[in-house]
Amino acid sequence: MNILSLTYSSISLAIMLISILTIIVKQWSLKSSAVYYFLGLEVLIAFWIIAGILQIIFSNLDDSLVLIFVQMGIIANGFAMICSVLFASSLSGLIPIKQVALYVVFLLFGGVFGITLSPEAFKVEYDSALDITKSTTNIVWIICLAGGVVLAGTFFLWHLVRQRSIVNQKYKRGINFLIAGVVVAFYASILVYALRFAFVSLQKVLLHSELITTSVGTALILAGMLIGGKTALYGSSQVISVNIYNDIGLNLYQGFFETPHKLNEHLISGIATAIATFASEIVGEEVSPREIDLGDYSLILDKRGKYSGFIACKYPTNQIHHGLDLIMAHYKPDMEYDEISKLIDNYLPYGLPVKDASNPQIERIVE
Repeated sequence: MNILSLTYSSISLAIMLISILTIIVKQWSLKSSAVYYFLGLEVLIAFWIIAGILQIIFSNLDDSLVLIFVQMGIIANGFAMICSVLFASSLSGLIPIKQVALYVVFLLFGGVFGITLSPEAFKVEYDSALDITKSTTNIVWIICLAGGVVLAGTFFLWHLVRQRSIVNQKYKRGINFLIAGVVVAFYASILVYALRFAFVSLQKVLLHSELITTSVGTALILAGMLIGGKTALYGSSQVISVNIYNDIGLNLYQGFFETPHKLNEHLISGIATAIATFASEIVGEEVSPREIDLGDYSLILDKRGKYSGFIACKYPTNQIHHGLDLIMAHYKPDMEYDEISKLIDNYLPYGLPVKDASNPQIERIVE
């Protein structure tokens, strides 16, 4: 049994489990597809590490079992990379290139999976010098794996760089950690993996060390999540305000994420209420508009019975739509202002909204 590899793997697994627990405790309340994809990414990487540990334990004991563990680990790693692209894609809005990136990643890892499950192209054999049963395959497998990891990492990194240009200054330190984590977890891991194949003399030292780079990268991502909160990782829109009105246009709630701002809230509320009322009366409530393009900004709408929720934002995404759906589904007319703010904090990754600094007397109006 290779003790060095086992040590690498055990440390990596411990870091991954802490990161998974953090996501469940601090991010699960968002109930968005982005959270599920990110959790899936981390769970699959943890599964890949567990498969590596089992490979080490069963080396030189049962080659057939080792082959299964190696195959399971590779497949888990591939699906983890797919989850990373799906995660970034779910937060990127209407960006055409995201579909291309997703298709290419599927294609590359489809090749990896096909070769991995081929008895002729993918085998395991015990290496007495390394004291481990390792896999052997062809150059096509290596190219597909490296290409898939690099592309997945690049798309994830693109999302974070875009995030950094959107969020407020106070969140940028957290995003810096996230960016460093992605660079280490994706690019450093594939570099270490390539060095193992290129230099036989480094194989014993570097065996399974890609698990360490992955876990160090994950630890940096974890630090970024803790420093930047939900906004740093998931705040891919610039949300100005959230409003709730009743069917006669009375403002029941108004909370801001950015003050001061350049939007005329009264004008927006009038436009949104008029359009929502007109659409529901003419063509039916179930097909009332969901998004109104106002040029530099967009207005997201959700009408539930007598109440309408509006979000004014830049860069609208499916996450904003889903978050507003959840807010309005759980909204009750007898809620106090602070209760509604906490509800919004649960389902949108932007923290607690505040009353407009230029109009601090805004309160919830009771019907």
